Amino acid sequence: MAKVTGNPTYFRQDIQGLRAIAVLLVVIYHTGIAFPGGYIGVDMFFVISGFVITQLISREYERTNTFGLAEFYSRRVRRILPAVALATVGTLLISVVALSPFGEQQQVIDTSRASSLFATNFYFFLQDSYWALAENPLRHLWSLAVEEQFYLIFPILLILLNAIGAKITSSSVRVWLIAISIVSFAGSYYLSLGNQFVPKSELFAFFGTPWRMWEFLVGAVIALTPGFLNRLSKVGVHLVNLFAITVIFWAAISFDSFTLFPGSAALAPVFGTAILIQLGARTSITTRILGFKPLTKIGTISYSWYLWHWPLIVFAHRLFPNSQKIAPVLAALIAAGIAIISLNFVENPIRQNPKIRGTQALKLGVICTIAPILVSVVVQVGASTGLGLQVLRNDEIKKSSYADIYQCQIHKWMNTGPKCDGLSHGPDAKRVLLIGDSSASSISDGVAAAANSLGLNFSVYYSYHCPIFVRPVSLRTACRYNFDKVVKKVSDLNPDILVISNMSEIYIDGVTQGDEIRNSSETRAKDTDEATQFWLDGLRDKIEKDFKNQKTLVILQPPTSKMRELVLLRKIFDDKVSLSHSTNRNRVTGEESELYKKYTNFAVLDPANTLCVSSECQQSMDGEALYYDALHLTVKGSLLLKDAIASELELLLAKN
Repeated sequence: MAKVTGNPTYFRQDIQGLRAIAVLLVVIYHTGIAFPGGYIGVDMFFVISGFVITQLISREYERTNTFGLAEFYSRRVRRILPAVALATVGTLLISVVALSPFGEQQQVIDTSRASSLFATNFYFFLQDSYWALAENPLRHLWSLAVEEQFYLIFPILLILLNAIGAKITSSSVRVWLIAISIVSFAGSYYLSLGNQFVPKSELFAFFGTPWRMWEFLVGAVIALTPGFLNRLSKVGVHLVNLFAITVIFWAAISFDSFTLFPGSAALAPVFGTAILIQLGARTSITTRILGFKPLTKIGTISYSWYLWHWPLIVFAHRLFPNSQKIAPVLAALIAAGIAIISLNFVENPIRQNPKIRGTQALKLGVICTIAPILVSVVVQVGASTGLGLQVLRNDEIKKSSYADIYQCQIHKWMNTGPKCDGLSHGPDAKRVLLIGDSSASSISDGVAAAANSLGLNFSVYYSYHCPIFVRPVSLRTACRYNFDKVVKKVSDLNPDILVISNMSEIYIDGVTQGDEIRNSSETRAKDTDEATQFWLDGLRDKIEKDFKNQKTLVILQPPTSKMRELVLLRKIFDDKVSLSHSTNRNRVTGEESELYKKYTNFAVLDPANTLCVSSECQQSMDGEALYYDALHLTVKGSLLLKDAIASELELLLAKN
């Protein structure tokens, strides 16, 4: 993302073209219209950055036989900080009107502070929430944090190597950098496989600078080995360039959210980009294409466009939920316009100002760091008032279900409330036990009310984001421990009817890094179809092993809603949403229903039969929300299912 400054003969149009390809892949991927593997554009940026920065350092060393850290960091401050500070402040301000003050703005506030300190990657690694990643308008700044952390480490590494006799431009430095790259890649590959020698290893591989460093260093090694491919003939140059471009676009088209990444998959964009950089100094069809003026113009605004495109796409999704394609594309185009303004009126004037050196650069850095933090404080104060909006799913509402009021999460087993094992109808009454993930919590009021109406004791134990069997838990390592406790609880209580409720969709969609479902051999699913099959196999195995003779009611995942907190630019919510919006949910619950039909002691309840009429599903009723997010029912929504649940429980009780 950095741009060569100084002697204009060093400027390469093909590098700008590569930047354009990288940012276009990312932007198009985020709009959702194409390139399911377009996230590899970030890896291309890493290689380009490593190459450009190393060239700057090596040229200064060749010219002066020394390297000045102060001037290096001054350049980085001028180039990076003003633009990201502007984008962060802009995102914070827009969030006031485009996001809810009940959670969403707080998420942006926290992320903006981490971003100002270039620690966004650490922040996301520490999060234990799907939504913290999926819908955060500053999510993309993790890559900038990694880049700046590399900029902090790399020059010091070169100085240390120089101090032990390995001059910056010598072959021994290349050997050191290659060795460090190999170690970094090996760690990235090992962690990406899910090897749990550290918690959340896949996320550590994805967000961790030590495991991304090899991508920058590949660019650095290329910069220090300019004649590596000089012996290739013109035909050879054309063929190798064609191969490199093909590899990059193959990855962009064939990779998706199920691809184990970075792992070995990152080799494709990294070495494809490295080859194009290495051969870019030689005239070829490829260099002429990469130097095509419209492409280089995009490359020139690539940094600012990258900064602005994702926040505007998130806001577009939020304000226009029924426009899945047009709104994000328009948002991306608007972001390009903002990027042009940012480049011409903020970035270039500051970067090209000869007075911003040394102390002045330090002052600029402090201002760019503090300004977003101060704005975040103002936004936080405003959000704390609620901005006059109705609360739909704040923490109090999330925790107001029966299961949460009585602290019935299985990991709190020793501290649970007395009604997790309720005896409302005496010790001789029959018992219903509800288990599952967060779906069980959100549905608990409806089940409790149904059990009470039939004179049944009610128990509930659930584990957040942990289903009833162990397999889809590569990221959430606590699930295995929680799962064992659930099994013991079922055995101890020996319920007359077991009720199971899981959010099946989240285990098959492959959206969250590290949450991909695995089979009994710990093999990760490669796509949604295989993930669905793994899920069904796990359910079948669990039934055959533990529940084959247990009277069981399965409450399927509710239809997916578009229910969100109200925002200043969208002060009303839709009463209904089409059932067709629940594509993944409909498919997996349909498959589950077919599976459960094979067991005579099983009953299945689909909430859609209560919540939906003629394929239109209620999201709210009498001005009150039935969902507190896209997946989970509120207490009101859960209680709507009471009669349907009671009916199924009665039928199961009547069975021999």
